[in-house]
Amino acid sequence: MFKPTDKKNYLVSGMFISALLLVVMITVFMLNKENPFFSSKVKIVTEVKSAQSLKEGAAVQLRGIKVGSVQSIEFKNLSTLRINLGITEKYKEWIKKDSEITFKTQGVLGDKYLEIGGGTEESPAITDGDILITNENSQLDHIMTKGEDLVVAAGGVLNKLDNIMGNVEGKRIDKILTNLENLTANSNKIMVTLNDKNFAQSITNLKSSSDSLTKVTKRIEEGPGTMHALIFDQGLHEDLRALFGGANRSKVLKYFIRESIKKEDSK
Repeated sequence: MFKPTDKKNYLVSGMFISALLLVVMITVFMLNKENPFFSSKVKIVTEVKSAQSLKEGAAVQLRGIKVGSVQSIEFKNLSTLRINLGITEKYKEWIKKDSEITFKTQGVLGDKYLEIGGGTEESPAITDGDILITNENSQLDHIMTKGEDLVVAAGGVLNKLDNIMGNVEGKRIDKILTNLENLTANSNKIMVTLNDKNFAQSITNLKSSSDSLTKVTKRIEEGPGTMHALIFDQGLHEDLRALFGGANRSKVLKYFIRESIKKEDSK
């Protein structure tokens, strides 16, 4: 049996706990702006091929302002998903029927959310049951996909490089580095030896040789001289051709051979 004082204490404690729970519930409701108890919703729909990891309860934003949330995601058929959105009533006038929805990501690896953009002033505001178009190939997702491909490719290159370097002994690497240092040192010595004075002298000598060759070529062209005659005298060319060509060549050679034999016999 409970004493009267105990019953009174239990009653006071129960009332206190009930009041505390009521305060907590009211606070939660006040903080949750998406709760329909405090604001009415305009329900709109969008259809996509893939939800792209979007979850129920994800935010719906308009120019960076949260204007609603994803209420449900369900299958329309095998190739299409139906996403139901709840938009806060006070924002519906700023969302037009020709607006477009895109998938966005919070940060690099954050949660997915939907961003409403586009629309024109002439277009009417959304109403219950409207269907908005979703751009599933956003530029950001395309860049992220390309970035992931680059990371994978870079990882493959690093793995191959690691395998190559793993097959090279540590002493061999040290030897290669030492040879590179020696080669660099020798190159520096050669560059120091070839100072500005020696380089200028080499250029001067090369220019002098070029000038001499130019003079010789000019002298041959202007003549007189044997080289000029051989190159530019057409008559001399014909004589040489007659001397060494065809039947005439045979007669001349025979004459010189006979004369040589006679001179040998007379001796």
